Amino acid sequence: MTIRTWSVIALLLCASCKKKDDAVAVAATGGAGSAARGAYDPWNSPPAKADTAHGARTGDELAKLSASTTVPAGALQARDKTEQAATIKAIAQPTPDTLAIKGFANVDTSNGFRVTYNPSQDPSHEGYRQIFVQNRVFENVAEGLNKTVRVPSTVEIQTVDCGTVNAFYDPNTKRIIVCYELLDYFLGMFKPTAKNDDELGNAVMGAVMFAFFHEAGHGLIHILDLPAVGREEDSVDQLATLILIAGGDPGVAMALSGAYWFQLQSKQSGNKTPFWNEHAFDGQRFYNILCLIYGSAPEKYGEFVTSGNLPKDRAQRCPEEYRKINKAWEKLLQPHMTNAAATNVDYKPSVPAAEAPQSSGSDPWGDTPTGPDTTTETPQPPEPEPTKPALGIPCEQIAEKVAELIGEEAQSRAKSMSMEDLEALRASLEAELPAALEQILSACAKDDWSSAARACILKSRSLAAADKCGT
Repeated sequence: MTIRTWSVIALLLCASCKKKDDAVAVAATGGAGSAARGAYDPWNSPPAKADTAHGARTGDELAKLSASTTVPAGALQARDKTEQAATIKAIAQPTPDTLAIKGFANVDTSNGFRVTYNPSQDPSHEGYRQIFVQNRVFENVAEGLNKTVRVPSTVEIQTVDCGTVNAFYDPNTKRIIVCYELLDYFLGMFKPTAKNDDELGNAVMGAVMFAFFHEAGHGLIHILDLPAVGREEDSVDQLATLILIAGGDPGVAMALSGAYWFQLQSKQSGNKTPFWNEHAFDGQRFYNILCLIYGSAPEKYGEFVTSGNLPKDRAQRCPEEYRKINKAWEKLLQPHMTNAAATNVDYKPSVPAAEAPQSSGSDPWGDTPTGPDTTTETPQPPEPEPTKPALGIPCEQIAEKVAELIGEEAQSRAKSMSMEDLEALRASLEAELPAALEQILSACAKDDWSSAARACILKSRSLAAADKCGT
C-alpha cells in the first residue's frame, strides 16, 4: 500500500477545513454526475471548490484590510537572480525565537521547519500577521512538513515586510520568505471578482499557500540536494500542486487559486515574463496546474475539459503526466522521509522498521493521548516484525519520554507567561516537536543507544537529567 509522501502536510494544512452538506459539496466540487456538469466554471471568479475554514475565518478581516493598500497591475515581475539576491539581502531577519526546543543528548533537535511572524509598522500588514497567528496558518504547514520529511538544518518560515511583492527561498539563510506585500497583491487581484468575503478569503489564502509550497520546493531541492531534471521553476510548481491535491477538495481549491492567479496575471499588460526568464509563461503555468489536477482524477474534473478550460489534446495526456510526476517526486523524497512517514509507504524507512513509530505526533500539553496520528483516515499497516533486538527498550518509547519531559518543561515555563506568549509557545511546540522527536528516534536507532542510557532516560524526571544519561 502506498500513500503520497506529502499527504500528511496537506491533511494538516486542511485539518480545519469544513464542507457543506453533500448535495452542495457535489455540485461545488464538479464531481462525476450529470447534476455537476456545467455547474462550475472556475475562471469567472476565484475558485470555490470547497468551503474551508480558511475562507470563513479570514475573509471578513481580509476584506477590511484590502481597501488600505493598493498594488499596481504588473507589480509581481519576474526578476533576474542578481536583483532577487539583493532584494532578499535587504529583508529583515526573523525576530529571535525564545521558545525553540533545545538540543537533547547531542542531537540537534532545533532542526526542522519553524515559524516566525515578523511584526510590521504597516497596519494592513500587521493585520495579515494577526490572521496568520490566530489561525496557526504556517504552524500547521510546519507540523506537516516536520512529520513527513527530515531536513538536516533549521528552515525558517518567515512572514515579513519585503518592500516588494513576492515570496522567496533564501539559500544563504535557509528561510522561506512570504512577503506581506504579496497579500496586498492577491487582495487587489481577487477582490473585484470575489462574490463574497468567504470566497475572497479562500482565493487569497489559497494563492498564498501555492506560493509558499512553490518556494518550499526550492528549499527542499537546495537543502536535500535533490536533482531537478529540467527547469527548477516547473518542478516546484509541480510539487506545490501535488501537495495541495493530496489535501482533497480544499487543497485542490488552493491549487486552483494558484492557477487563477496565473490566468489573471497573464491578462495584465504590465506583467510579462521575458523569454529569457527561468519561469514559464503565466499561461503555461495555468495549464500545467490544471493538467495535474485533472490527471489525478479525470472522472471528477471532467468539467475542465467540457467547459473548454483544458483543451482535449492536453487533457488526454494529463493522467500519465500526473502518474509520472507524482512517482518522480516520491522517489526523490524517499531517502529523506521521517520514520513515521516511511512506515506508511512501500519502501524501507531510514532506520530499522522496528524502531519506526506509526506516528510522531505527541501533545506536550496532555490535552490528547499520545498515540497514532488521527489526522488521516489512511489505514495503518500492521506492526512490523522486529528486524533486530531493540535492547529491551525501543527507541519509540525513548522519544515518547522525551516528549513528556519537553511538555513538563514547557508547562513550567508557561507559569510565568502572558496568554499571548503561552499561545505562541503552544503553537511553536506543536509545529516543531515532530521534527525533534524524529531526530531523537533516528539517533537512538542508528547509534544503538545502550540499554543503560535508555533506562536512565526513562527514569529521568527532567529534560536536563535525561540529557546527562550518557547516550
